[in-house]
Amino acid sequence: MPDAEQRPEVAPLTAPAPTGSGAVDEAVVLWHALGLLGVRDTVLAPGSRSAPLVYALADGQVADMIRPHVRIDERAAGFTALGISRHDPAHPAAVATTSGTATAHLLAAVMEAHHSRVPLIVLTADRPIELRGTGANQTTSQVGLYRDFVRFEADLPAPTAAKATPVELRTIAMTAARAVAAATGTHPGPVHLNLGFRDPLVPTAPGPGVAAGPDDDADPGATGAADDADSPARPIVLTRRPRPGAPPPHPVAVSSRTVVVAGDGAGPDARAFAERHRLPLLAEPSSGARGGDMLVPGYPALLSEVMADPSHDLRPERAVVFGHPTLSRPVLGALLGAEDVEVIVVDPTSSWPDAAGRAALTVPAATGDDRADSEELAARRTRVQAWRGAAASAARPLGWQVGAALAVWNASEEHDVLVLGSSSLVRDLEQHAGGTDARVIANRGLAGIDGTTAMATGLALARRDHPGRVRLLVGDLTALHDLTGLIIGPEEQRPDLDVVVVDDDGGRIFGGLEHAAAPPALLRRFFTTPHGVDIAGAAASLGARTESVCTDELAGALAAPSRGIRVIVVREFSRRRSSISRDGMVE
Repeated sequence: MPDAEQRPEVAPLTAPAPTGSGAVDEAVVLWHALGLLGVRDTVLAPGSRSAPLVYALADGQVADMIRPHVRIDERAAGFTALGISRHDPAHPAAVATTSGTATAHLLAAVMEAHHSRVPLIVLTADRPIELRGTGANQTTSQVGLYRDFVRFEADLPAPTAAKATPVELRTIAMTAARAVAAATGTHPGPVHLNLGFRDPLVPTAPGPGVAAGPDDDADPGATGAADDADSPARPIVLTRRPRPGAPPPHPVAVSSRTVVVAGDGAGPDARAFAERHRLPLLAEPSSGARGGDMLVPGYPALLSEVMADPSHDLRPERAVVFGHPTLSRPVLGALLGAEDVEVIVVDPTSSWPDAAGRAALTVPAATGDDRADSEELAARRTRVQAWRGAAASAARPLGWQVGAALAVWNASEEHDVLVLGSSSLVRDLEQHAGGTDARVIANRGLAGIDGTTAMATGLALARRDHPGRVRLLVGDLTALHDLTGLIIGPEEQRPDLDVVVVDDDGGRIFGGLEHAAAPPALLRRFFTTPHGVDIAGAAASLGARTESVCTDELAGALAAPSRGIRVIVVREFSRRRSSISRDGMVE
């Protein structure tokens, strides 16, 4: 018999008063269940088949739990929801779309949530089963659409047309409980509920708080909506599953030739481990571990030298890996792929990162297994200083783009959030930035540029009641790829967000890869892809306030107070400096 503290909590949930639409009845119970299970926000894209989800949000109990946000573009909706979930994974966001091609536009966000281990509740409306495979309008195969990228999926049959049955309502509540438990469990990530909805898609006999549809004068007897109108509300048992606790630490061997690698999402455990055992800390910008006396800024360039020389004094014999390393080839290939380096991966899930395929041991949590005395610890600290000094000596001259990235990094303080796009800039910061007290987030699960701006807007929305500022640092191609992330309707809450775009007219990242050796014309056209777009003008046309500055002016622009979405375009030489309001007037 489990202890009382381990027993699932039972939340109060009752069937809604019939609305005249089984689809709306079911949607009310779904939202109510998700709200009781911790969902606080949902992002919806417009559509007809998903209309029951919209009408159900007007239910009195649901409206007090779930904050809706609307986005025109489904891809932007998916990444906005991902950003909200990143703020507090205990309260994952839901994203909802209509049927058909709309569902495909969520795939990129689902993939990123999967690889970044971010909870996300995906709700796709669908035709009832009798219309699937018949050529019915806007009907395709949505079951299993996201396949290996979701922790849980269910294809819910369409409820009875006029009024959802008790079994159908219990089923949707039970399925919601299983979905949230899977999304927020030991291996967090996205879940998918495919919701069959049968006409009518609008309420025709509204219950409390649900607005009536166009048929609210119809004869109730024609639909059977009022059959149980006077019956008492039926209780629905909603099971909650307690989230797993922290796993016990496993002892791992450490020595003076051990280094700690902190990849994306490593968190403070990586820094604590390095500081406890006086070990060099090689931390990516979005690791959440970058700071302290053990941090080795500039480690990528240094590692290239160290691992190229088998007899180098700083060559490690062991690497303890936290998080998901993605940025540096010197880390992923030279260090973690070296045959003489033992790799230990610390990961609480059953899916651990090991791109080099050389992990000798994986543990859910780690503590150092050594008996180092004070003299040994002092020697290790001296070795860390040798790492730091050698990294400083290996530093290279800074370009103007690096200066812009560092200006944003240095402007970010304790309560701020800095979102980094997947471009050269995050690698610039890995090589040149020091520690930070800000929270740094990046979509490093797949390191794509999809939806970066939309994700940052979602994160800023989720933080609207928190101190500090949210900034997004991206290159020009990343900014152009997600211009629709700036589209927020006039009736929607606008986040406070600074988008800093470092515009060097193309993809500088390829100049640092092997493609740099390609013929100049081929490199320019097919890799660096110059665009020639006035990014400030494009952003202004989508409703953002914009400024154009050079690197020397950026720090001052960042320090200025700002509300709403502000796009700061940084170029090597400032061609203009203007601030354009939503109505297009130059201020």
